[in-house]
Amino acid sequence: MAGRKREISGAELFCRCLVEEGVTTLFGYTGGAIMPVYDQFPKFPSLRHVMVRHEQAAAFAAQGMARATGKVGVCIATSGPGATNLMTGIADAHLDSIPIVAITGQVATSVIGTDAFQESDIVGMLVPVVKQAYLLDDPYEIPRVVREAFYLANTGRKGPVHIDLPKDVANAVIPDGRFDRTIRYPVPKPQGIGKEHLEQVRRLVASAERPVVFVGHGVIQSGSQGEVVRFLERSNMPFSFTLHGISAIPADHPQCLGMMGMHGTVEANRAIEQADLIVALGMRFDDRVTGKLDEYAKNKKVIHVEHDPSEIHKNVRADVAIHADLKGAVAEMAKVVEKKPYTEWYRYAAANRRHWDEVDPVNRGNGVGNGGKLLMGKVVRTLSEMTGGKDNVIADVGQHQMFAARYYRFRRFNSWFCSGGLGSMGFSLPAAMGVKLTRPRERAWVIVGDGSIQMNIQELGTIMEQKLDIKILLLNNNFLGMVRQWQDLFHGSRFVGTPVKNPDFIALARAYGIAGERVAKRKELMPALRRAMKHKGAYLVEVLTDTEEMILPMIPSGARFSDMRITP
Repeated sequence: MAGRKREISGAELFCRCLVEEGVTTLFGYTGGAIMPVYDQFPKFPSLRHVMVRHEQAAAFAAQGMARATGKVGVCIATSGPGATNLMTGIADAHLDSIPIVAITGQVATSVIGTDAFQESDIVGMLVPVVKQAYLLDDPYEIPRVVREAFYLANTGRKGPVHIDLPKDVANAVIPDGRFDRTIRYPVPKPQGIGKEHLEQVRRLVASAERPVVFVGHGVIQSGSQGEVVRFLERSNMPFSFTLHGISAIPADHPQCLGMMGMHGTVEANRAIEQADLIVALGMRFDDRVTGKLDEYAKNKKVIHVEHDPSEIHKNVRADVAIHADLKGAVAEMAKVVEKKPYTEWYRYAAANRRHWDEVDPVNRGNGVGNGGKLLMGKVVRTLSEMTGGKDNVIADVGQHQMFAARYYRFRRFNSWFCSGGLGSMGFSLPAAMGVKLTRPRERAWVIVGDGSIQMNIQELGTIMEQKLDIKILLLNNNFLGMVRQWQDLFHGSRFVGTPVKNPDFIALARAYGIAGERVAKRKELMPALRRAMKHKGAYLVEVLTDTEEMILPMIPSGARFSDMRITP
């Protein structure tokens, strides 16, 4: 009939909205409830769907893409078990403030609440760990909800947003046309830093004798590394990274003290213990940073610059609390500070660094442990030296993660990726897929333990299928090393549930079409890493490492900085 409007299904409209939001890649796994959306993908050739081997990996891969680009990552799964399998990756994104949109299929609206096949109240389950969760019960709402979801994920404090799409809404056919896209939940923007705050900053910095600047994840997310470096160099204050602040500024910067916190450097932690001023930039004072809270900021002044007001005063009370855009605030702060030599303060840091260098096991015994096997710290340091600290490193969770954070000297901005807040084993392989797809010309290393690699080892299949040139450094000590360390130190060396009997990882990699080799001796390490770097395609280097190695220093959980253990 002449003049009749073109009709469009909810699923097609949904895909069109994704394209309009700039989505080019989705990580997912299909199923019955989400099938109508998948059926539309061929109509949108700009949408690349990467089929993972487990939905959890889809969420981690979306995170990898988001962390590497600063844009919203997208994962997609069916209803019921498909949706619940996404949950760990979504919760992980929540705690690390990573912008992703998670899309799930849902049973038809007519049977929601009847315990239908593959039904789960995924919206209710996810509410505590997302910025917003939508149950789309009206196809006309699709454009607005998609627009709002992407806006919320990447505005203000970044984080995950969830869209649940029932099958009948996806199959519904409606007239195509202009749809309402009004964002109903605008995020208020923080104000700029005021003159009063600038004067307070100037006074506190001018009077400080032992200041330390904290460089957090917010420096990376706001793209304010240039402003922060200018602030640091104009003031000459030493700085320390949070776990997620690593790679915000090159680790070889002369004012750098290294990582702070539970497994931070001796010089950073002792400086923080003795500091009279903390200037915290884009970080949240979590428990792995603070230790015993009621003694953490004793006899210190605290300046806290943060764009999320809920983090200010939450754990540590600030003397100067600045709710502002980090980039603009630090640029203004750099104008009011004056350079001081801090001669004795830097001497103190250097003395602590020398002290650790003298007792660091990596510096003794040629990097080999008592059992004759390589030390993880030595392996990571060797990789750092061979790559010049310029490769992308995606770590999993455990001892190897802390060794990577401490011994890889990052010299490129935003080249370090790990699960911090939730500490999710299984993060590294799928996250590396997202990073590599985003940065195809840059080398990407997964650093992973023998326990954590088996959490998502099936993603070797995705790496093979997508022909992703990811290098995997597997540090195998036949233990869940971090838990073993705690058992050794605090539980009478009762190793319950931590010894791991492993498969032949090299044979397993080859079964997936991935080349690899095993390193048992120190002399084999550099040639193996060199072969991995020269090889075109994915490559697994398994290094047999010392069973008894500990990641030290260590501030026991909830302890004071003065309780830091340098030796077992």
